[in-house]
Amino acid sequence: MKIRFTGPMGQTMKQYLALQRSLGLLLEAAEYTLDDFDQYLAVHFPKVKQVTLKMVTGYLATTRHLHSTSRCGALSILRQFCRFLFHLNPRTYIPQKNLLPPGKVKVCPHIYSETELQNILRLTRQLGPYGSLRPHTFTTIFSLLWVSGMRISEVLNLNLADVDLEAGVIHIQQTKFSKSRLIPLSSSSIAALLQYRDKRARYGHSHSSGAPFFVNKLGKRCSLPAIQEVFWRGIQKLGIKTAQGTRPRIHDFRHSFATRWLNEFYCSGKDPTAYLPILATYLGHANISNTQIYLHPSLEILQIAGQQFDNYSHKHPTERTKLL
Repeated sequence: MKIRFTGPMGQTMKQYLALQRSLGLLLEAAEYTLDDFDQYLAVHFPKVKQVTLKMVTGYLATTRHLHSTSRCGALSILRQFCRFLFHLNPRTYIPQKNLLPPGKVKVCPHIYSETELQNILRLTRQLGPYGSLRPHTFTTIFSLLWVSGMRISEVLNLNLADVDLEAGVIHIQQTKFSKSRLIPLSSSSIAALLQYRDKRARYGHSHSSGAPFFVNKLGKRCSLPAIQEVFWRGIQKLGIKTAQGTRPRIHDFRHSFATRWLNEFYCSGKDPTAYLPILATYLGHANISNTQIYLHPSLEILQIAGQQFDNYSHKHPTERTKLL
């Protein structure tokens, strides 16, 4: 394993990462970028005492081969680190955001409709080879993504012991933000997972608690590339595209799940503000701001929200006057 942070600012970088991680952040990308910056300083500025504009621009010039989004991410990491240094040394240069051109505009998430889901599942049920476990595996994976809002990595990393169908919960172990959580299952989801587990057993795959729940034909854990290939072929065949005309992602199932929850809050008359912390916990987010990124209200929901606010303001005219 490579020994990180051996350059002139290595110790300070370790202190910075330790402080941030004490707040519950993983900072894996930050560790890689800061170590890379530290090695650059070791070669070009071995006796550095404080970060300067020349150092930052020189390092960023070495990242020209990277995607614009990755370069902007690296700049953001350096900005946060330099802010930390500024408290130790006010002469520290804090990089400006415009040191690099903005990254490419991110694709807007695609909110899958129930009809689109059913069409995707129809194709996965037809997967070959005939009589194999493969169509059941793909159908169950995509169905679980739809009803649970789990990350695809979390689904693929499930072991048999993590799927407690007797208690009706899925145990998510130490994933993003170092958070573990329980996913409660509906009766229909339990039935579908029981059916898959039984079929998996009939094909002779391992019953060990540490064995992967979703397996390929060799009994090994399903890989993300294999899942993506089947998914993208199906999306292309069905002609499903984002509003920008691009190919939607598997991760958009997560956006769809959160947005359905938001719709349910409004349509049932529940206060979304009161229920957002529950949704954040369900999705495994460290804070509500992360959850809000996944919420994409439809025009219909915005109209319902507007009507609810109007009804509230007429019942509480004093508060309405304060707002105006």
